[in-house]
Amino acid sequence: MLTSLVSNGGARAQHPDTWAALFDLYRAIGQQPKFEALAVEYAQRFGWSAPQWFSMPKLVADAAAAGERQRPVARGHGGDTTIGWVAPPVVDLDAVAELRSQLLQLPLPWVLDWRAVRRVEAAACSALTQLLGEWSAEPIEMRWIGGDAFLELLGELAPNGVKDADPAVWLLRLEALRLANRPVDFDQVAIDYCLTYEVSPPSWTPARCTLRASSGGGLTVAPITQIADVSTTFLESQPADEQHTAHVELSGQLVGDIGELLRGLDGQIGAATMVHVSCARLIRVDFIAAGDLLNWVIAKRSENRAVKFVDAHRLVALFCGAMGISEHARVTVRTT
Repeated sequence: MLTSLVSNGGARAQHPDTWAALFDLYRAIGQQPKFEALAVEYAQRFGWSAPQWFSMPKLVADAAAAGERQRPVARGHGGDTTIGWVAPPVVDLDAVAELRSQLLQLPLPWVLDWRAVRRVEAAACSALTQLLGEWSAEPIEMRWIGGDAFLELLGELAPNGVKDADPAVWLLRLEALRLANRPVDFDQVAIDYCLTYEVSPPSWTPARCTLRASSGGGLTVAPITQIADVSTTFLESQPADEQHTAHVELSGQLVGDIGELLRGLDGQIGAATMVHVSCARLIRVDFIAAGDLLNWVIAKRSENRAVKFVDAHRLVALFCGAMGISEHARVTVRTT
């Protein structure tokens, strides 16, 4: 939608703030090639320098690495590799949602460990196929530990000639083979799919993603510690008078019930009457979390405290406005 608005003839082609929202989106999801292409168009359109590139997922990952040295590491002959996601024995919709959310916070290349998988639920097959399709369209780098075994498992879950097997498993297998750049295997599975269900299979198109699949042999994996969806930091300034300011930070993703997080913030801000919340590394906020945040802001206001969210990217700021948060707290956007 944003791309359409700023394109030639778009309703906001001459509106710099809409361009800035699209820049913010690409930084929030770590899409440097799209950002740089947009920067060229922006300079040509307005004659101004475009904003500077940075990846918010990388900022979050770097902050987590600095504060949590116990992050999962797989050691092999190629050096240290951070495992971004470990698949559970049963991959369901929640697991796919966790995969999508967790990788958003990590720098490339992404490393996925499939070795524990024994079953993929039908509903999860469709969601995972869609996610793999999104990865295929992007110039990203990935590594799958246990990837060969995962592909073999998909073949076992959808055997040739068995029409009772859910076609979603076949489509997931085909998308995984395309992502892995295995055209010969793809063609054979496509033929088997066609013979089994008597329908045309998906056609082969090369993936832009670079994926290395391995068996995982020879790797020693440290105990897994998940990276939190959201983190906070706190530094309270020394008051110059009775009215003092607490500085806190929200980073990563605010997803679902964040009541515990907000109760932690209450303990950190103490008696401060001014609360500044840095959103410089806040990637996104979902509907439920925004509702909790609104209630927290209203509670602070009832306590005669003023809350200010600073350095938010524009889509977060707009969502705060849509949820009514901006009516009770000041929200400012990052200007660089």
